[in-house]
Amino acid sequence: MIWLRKQNVCAAILVCLAVGCGVMAVNAEVKKNTAIPAAEKSPAQETATIETATSQQQVKKTRQRSFPALTKRELKIQEALGEETDCTFFDQPLSEVMDFFSETHDIPILIFGNDLGEEGLTVEEPVNISIEKIALRDTLELILEPIGLTYIVEHGVVKITTSIKASEKLTSRVYPVGDLCRTVEDYLTLESALRNADFGEWRSRKSVCAPEQTAAQTQQAASHGPAGGGFFSIPGGNFKGGESIDPLLYENGAGGTITMVQQSKALVITQTYHAHNAIVDLLTQIREAKATE
Repeated sequence: MIWLRKQNVCAAILVCLAVGCGVMAVNAEVKKNTAIPAAEKSPAQETATIETATSQQQVKKTRQRSFPALTKRELKIQEALGEETDCTFFDQPLSEVMDFFSETHDIPILIFGNDLGEEGLTVEEPVNISIEKIALRDTLELILEPIGLTYIVEHGVVKITTSIKASEKLTSRVYPVGDLCRTVEDYLTLESALRNADFGEWRSRKSVCAPEQTAAQTQQAASHGPAGGGFFSIPGGNFKGGESIDPLLYENGAGGTITMVQQSKALVITQTYHAHNAIVDLLTQIREAKATE
């Protein structure tokens, strides 16, 4: 009997030891998998971080905010044009150089030989250049600009044409700017900034006067608005809500135009391919500046 009691006591002790070891192992595993919390931020710091992140996201979303939206192929080309490239060419024909970039960056590049022919150029124009880690768009400009050529993106391909032909190819895009402009003065100031940024040629404007408006009043109104009263002709030059605003029309000729669509809080801009790219960049920079306020 005594022997059996001793055996039961030993068994009980072994069970207790086993349970204790199991508990210790579980505690150790829990501690191992429990991350040490980072230092807590103050409410002000949390708010500032959230506001900064939100502003950055909003600016990123508006980077290409214009309509019509770019197609998948156009987006792919835009990304490829931003990629860095390396190349070395010695008296290489232009056609072979463009084939190299087309294969390297997996985008279609077409040379419009007829356009080149009008300027006495051919697809065999020699290319001499050696560069490293330069964006493809800048590389193309470095190669094409000295011989009077450029590129545009149209119909899902990169077209190599003359600078003259590209300047004649105008397209219209819609730019929502309600986040930047609320008053007439805001739109006039933005229009002035775009026209003065030297993005391309702009057509001259003429105002349409109301029947009761005299020539002297028209001249006075134009002298009060930024950049000569870009979008509107306002009698007396006073910007007051609810008063009649007469639109401006453009003279016939070459160059782009800017028109405000009040109902959509947007600008309709007609300009060249490169001008539109520059306008997107400028509007993005303006939004970035606003986000830092």
